[in-house]
Amino acid sequence: MKTFNLKNAFSAFPAFVKQVKKKSDGKEIVFGLEDVNFYGRSLARYLLDSGFIVKEGNSSYTKKQRSIGTNHNKSDELDALAVAKTLIFEFKHLPFADPQDVYLAIKQILNTRNNYVQMTANIKMSLQNILVHHYPMHKEFFKDLESKTAKGFFKKYPSPNLLEEVTEGELMEVLKKFNKSVPKKKAKEILEAVDSNGWNKTDYQKEQNESVISFINSLEHLESQIVSLDKTLDYLIEVTGYPLKTINGIDTVLAATFIANIGDVTRFPKANKLAKLAGIAPLEHSSGESQRNYSNKLGNRELNKAFYSLALTQIRKNMNPIMYEYYQSKIKEGRKKKQAMVYVERRLVNIVFSIMKNKTPYRQPVLEIESA
Repeated sequence: MKTFNLKNAFSAFPAFVKQVKKKSDGKEIVFGLEDVNFYGRSLARYLLDSGFIVKEGNSSYTKKQRSIGTNHNKSDELDALAVAKTLIFEFKHLPFADPQDVYLAIKQILNTRNNYVQMTANIKMSLQNILVHHYPMHKEFFKDLESKTAKGFFKKYPSPNLLEEVTEGELMEVLKKFNKSVPKKKAKEILEAVDSNGWNKTDYQKEQNESVISFINSLEHLESQIVSLDKTLDYLIEVTGYPLKTINGIDTVLAATFIANIGDVTRFPKANKLAKLAGIAPLEHSSGESQRNYSNKLGNRELNKAFYSLALTQIRKNMNPIMYEYYQSKIKEGRKKKQAMVYVERRLVNIVFSIMKNKTPYRQPVLEIESA
């Protein structure tokens, strides 16, 4: 009917709503937004405060609408049209927008934490690449760089030439500063490995050593930040009142992932609505007497991965015997492992939905053993 262009600024929203009301000719206005938590959050909040109905549409639905027909171009106007069509055809299935500050905070901190984890992985890889040149034999005495002892040693002695005048006793005293319970033979292992393998003297060794020290400093800083962010996430999870961590297999990060992507669970009248958001509820395809169900690829992929990750832990016999038996029963029925996993995920949706809705801790049911 009409295309409007507006700045993503609070001051521009009143004039925009006035234009929409004028064009609506007195009809009720319902808004559909693809993004209600980041760039579109301010607009969503303004519209809700103004008394409008606002629905949240997943970007996968927009992509589906855009792929229909012969025009596969992408532009802001075509995306807006796709969101409008999604709002019309999927209205009953779309959750109501509810951008609350606590969920935004969890989402932002979780993203920051995940970025830091990726950065630490990249730094470790770069550090390993340098140490291969400095200490080709370093895995003989330090298998990885996770321990404080390893990081402390390479920070103190980034290249083997720095160990030339160091005795076993002196090295042992240095190692104890990083870890008091370091094995007594560790200093001897290091010196013997370095001595037996030797090393190449290169120019600009001091400058190369600075790279090792810089990487380790960055690694230690990021790891301390990750610990701090985990504590903040624990606090915010408690603020929401959702006791998801009472489920075996859900840690701080997984609980935060669920909450960040689900938000206020009261947006969903039933668990099947949450299942559809997560892309776990199957899509029906019928023609005449033929009817088949297909996996749903349109859901929130981050939420879908979270349920899959939880399912992987729950189908272990020592973790959740009930879910293990349920998974095995689906296998015996002739389901493929991937299909059986979807059944487990769907049941976990019910559990997560119930815990979040009622805010009651999870109590794992006891598996009754049939008598012979």
